[in-house]
Amino acid sequence: MSAEASASLVISEFAKSGSPEPEDDDFLSACWSATGGNPLLLKELTEALAAEHVEPTAAHIPQVYALGPRAIARRVAMWMRRLPRSCGPLTCAIAVLGDGADLSHAAELAGLDRDEALQAAKSLEHAQILHTAVPSDVMNPRWGFVHPLVRAAVYEEITPADCHRAHRTAAHLLRDSKAEIEKVALHLLHTLPSGDAETVTLLWSAARSALARGSPETAAKYLRRALAEPPPTGDRLDLLFALGSAMRRVDSAAAVPYLTEAHELAGPSRQRVEIALSLGDALLALRRAEEALAIWQQALADTTPQDTELLYQLNACILSIPLCEPGRPDLRKDILGRVAALRSPKPSESMGGRYLDCVIAGHDAVIGDPRAVVRAQRALHDAPAGPSDGQMSLSFGWLALISADRREVLGSLDAAVEQAHRQGSVNDLTGALVYRAMAWLYQGNLDEAAADASDAMHTVDASSLDLRRLVLGPVQAEVQIEQGALSRAQATLEWTGVPDPAPLTGLMYYVLYSRSHLLRLQGRTTEALNTALAAGASFSAAGGDNPAIVPWRSEAALCLHLLGRDEEARTMADAELRLARYWSAPRALGRALRIAGTLSEGDADVGLLRQAVTRLEGSPARLEYAKALADYGAALRRHGVRSQVRTLLSDALDIAEARSAAPLVQQILDELHVAGIRPRRHAVTGLQSLTPSEQRVYDLAVAGHTNREIAQQLFVTAKTVEVHLSSVYRKLGVTSRRQLGALSEQTPAADEPE
Repeated sequence: MSAEASASLVISEFAKSGSPEPEDDDFLSACWSATGGNPLLLKELTEALAAEHVEPTAAHIPQVYALGPRAIARRVAMWMRRLPRSCGPLTCAIAVLGDGADLSHAAELAGLDRDEALQAAKSLEHAQILHTAVPSDVMNPRWGFVHPLVRAAVYEEITPADCHRAHRTAAHLLRDSKAEIEKVALHLLHTLPSGDAETVTLLWSAARSALARGSPETAAKYLRRALAEPPPTGDRLDLLFALGSAMRRVDSAAAVPYLTEAHELAGPSRQRVEIALSLGDALLALRRAEEALAIWQQALADTTPQDTELLYQLNACILSIPLCEPGRPDLRKDILGRVAALRSPKPSESMGGRYLDCVIAGHDAVIGDPRAVVRAQRALHDAPAGPSDGQMSLSFGWLALISADRREVLGSLDAAVEQAHRQGSVNDLTGALVYRAMAWLYQGNLDEAAADASDAMHTVDASSLDLRRLVLGPVQAEVQIEQGALSRAQATLEWTGVPDPAPLTGLMYYVLYSRSHLLRLQGRTTEALNTALAAGASFSAAGGDNPAIVPWRSEAALCLHLLGRDEEARTMADAELRLARYWSAPRALGRALRIAGTLSEGDADVGLLRQAVTRLEGSPARLEYAKALADYGAALRRHGVRSQVRTLLSDALDIAEARSAAPLVQQILDELHVAGIRPRRHAVTGLQSLTPSEQRVYDLAVAGHTNREIAQQLFVTAKTVEVHLSSVYRKLGVTSRRQLGALSEQTPAADEPE
């Protein structure tokens, strides 16, 4: 029955019982949902509700779902007593097999011949207990229950011993009929352990199938059941390693016990080193760097010189420790000396060689050595899809390219997001989203950065990736600061779990820098200065000196200026400018020039700000470019050079408004007001105002794709698609997809080149 017809029946049945008639649409909808619109089940439910004197209001919807199963169970039991005896075994068989059960399988499981089973199925269909599944073969129809609660009522009446035997028999029937291996495994999950080697083999095969389709959680479920069987002694090590590897994709904390046991079981072998790589990676994600380092160093000692691929991977892991856990001299000891020793002008093209190149590039980027860029480019260029174990290493290559404002990094990050989705790896997805959000932030695409960071925060909350919080939280907080959402930025920094004051060890410099930025904007200038200096100390402990990664000196300079300590402020700003010139990336250099210009004395500001605009003009860092335009325009206005002010400020306003940078928009509007200039508004609407992600969503929406389809194609959540579509609607002045389609038809196509 439809929802409307169902509502009419419920109202009628309540009236017959003398109870108040339901008027609440939510209550009526719950009754329809709880019974699937089956009229007999609806009547049984309404009788039970009336008997229990349940008021038909939204407040009592939980009682609908609580009473529904009991009422339906009573109805099913009454029906079954009236039906032929063969119906009972058949319903139990189909309850075990599940919806879409093959009648021949159900007959064999029920101990009936095919004719008996067919007749029983017809009787059950007439009694509205079973129905033929759709789609179904006319010659060999498949059967299911009219509602899940009916199946549940039947299934719950089967004794545990009978249930175990039935599921084991069902598994064998499906195996013999060459059914998909995971359908076989689903039944084995419901059997009792019996030390059966074939059960272990089948479950293991199903786990491989689940991993191939990107479902590591399902694979882990099969492998845990195989481990409980238990497996033959010789298989336990491999099974533990497979289970730990599958779990590491979704929950590092849950993976560690399995990988630890596997590591302890393994004798000296290549496999033990491979287990050590996975175990150390899981421990590092949990911020247990000391344990990870000890395991990797032992594995390095156990690896033969001929196994260059494992040596590359292990060295990459070990060299990542100072980058992930700065401020620990005991962990850094002897590690940094290896960086120079492991540099190779012509490294291996293998994944291990690429991992090592990425980590060395990360070290170079942190100290501000421009050689990092070429090394990261060659490591990430056309890199084949690698195993999950290496993504932490790849992230340092991404960091180097992001800090250098290299546009190609987004292609690598998009590929990593796609691979993580295919593999179902929450761990890898989070890492790729964190650095893609950082790339969007540095380019000034705030909506894209916020969407990726928000998705990553959800995955971190659902897993045990504590290390990711220390980078992800500050990225999202910086986005929110640029958007003017200071209270949200405060909450995001608290989400990182870093106390105040922050500890001296750990990857604290990102959090400390964002905390300083926020404190300054909140007017807590002395605290902001102290926190900026603490960020510098933390970054220096990691060997850091690159303002493209942590511009703590310019932040401290702004605080010093607000405190009236201008000479110290200029000294600090000049120091950052020297470092930024050496690194030479547009965003960092443009920022350093801009802040040095705003803090300079006399006429020097105009020259520095002009340099900032020139350096940023063709770069991807559009928001930083807008800031430079705004400050340059303001400086010219102060010096009485008004000829360029309108253009500079208007261009800055267009960029800031298109990127929802509310504080910058207000700053520019205030400056325009002081200059007596009326702002233009035309460029912040229309197709040209769409950000890259909004353009992709727009194109797919116009092509007729649903939000879910767009999310699947772009490897984002449906919520992210909704956010982008809302922004598209606002910028294009429409309120629906229909208007969006009409607008696209009116938009003239770009002229073809001659």
